Amino acid sequence: MTMALRRFLVMPWPEQRRTLEAAMCLLVVRLALALLPLPQALRLFGAVQREAGAGRQAAHQAEDVGRAIARAARHVPFRAVCLQQAFAALLMLRRRGLTATVHLGLAREGARDLKAHAWSRSGEVPVTGDAHAGDFVPVVAFSA
Repeated sequence: MTMALRRFLVMPWPEQRRTLEAAMCLLVVRLALALLPLPQALRLFGAVQREAGAGRQAAHQAEDVGRAIARAARHVPFRAVCLQQAFAALLMLRRRGLTATVHLGLAREGARDLKAHAWSRSGEVPVTGDAHAGDFVPVVAFSA
């Protein structure tokens, strides 16, 4: 048995369930973004172009979602990039009735190249990708 599987099996059941949910959300987001035009994928996610308004916030639940996404992203059999993680977090937060916003940002790399990054938040609580967000200029936000 691998070490990762052992660690998973000794986790409390709620953490196991969140990690499995995160893995499924990552897969759904990956498939949707790969197979559908972006506007259709956004409709599937229930995301609209705007910053989330005031809504229900629960820092501990949002942080739990962020940890589950990070854990699942390390172990899914595909590369789960920041965009997939951010939208998977949006799905999980929305399922819990919490506010959710995905930010897309750009940064210059050298004289000509642009880098892109996606991060998610629930109100003021960082969920995914926030550690690198300060290097990027927000361009658009989606909420659900």
